[in-house]
Amino acid sequence: MLTERRAMPTRVTAGPAVVAVALLALLSAARPLVAVPLAAQSKPKTNRATPATTGAALLGGWTGTATVPLPDSVIVVPVLYTFTQLGTTVAGQAMVPGQGSGPISNVVLTGKQVRFRVTAPEGRLLEHDGTFGADGSIEGMVNMDHQPIAKFKIAPRKDSKSLPKK
Repeated sequence: MLTERRAMPTRVTAGPAVVAVALLALLSAARPLVAVPLAAQSKPKTNRATPATTGAALLGGWTGTATVPLPDSVIVVPVLYTFTQLGTTVAGQAMVPGQGSGPISNVVLTGKQVRFRVTAPEGRLLEHDGTFGADGSIEGMVNMDHQPIAKFKIAPRKDSKSLPKK
């Protein structure tokens, strides 16, 4: 159960409604994406791992923030991710409370690096590229159309057995 729903704007002088509209406008202004499979992108040639052998570190619920830079401000929004495994495939669900949710796919773990794709509402593909930190959190960039649009940092949720509500 989500007990706290908040957006934490930084250096934003407008109210929460304007912040939400600005975030949606940023995402809407981006060009539609052409899907590029992660397999077609460059990968390190050493220390390759499969989701079946390392997915356990990722499974369960994660919570954190996405920080979206704007020309004259920064928006920080809460994010929730839940990773599940079926056979050898790690997938899941991502959610921005009050904004929507989408499926997680194309999960690739290589050493301490994790890459995955979130299909946002309206079909936009958000490629996540992060690294496990010493504290167990994951921190990295969210890219859309091969352009960085946000930084994210997530940590395991204490109630990681529960899935985000749609």
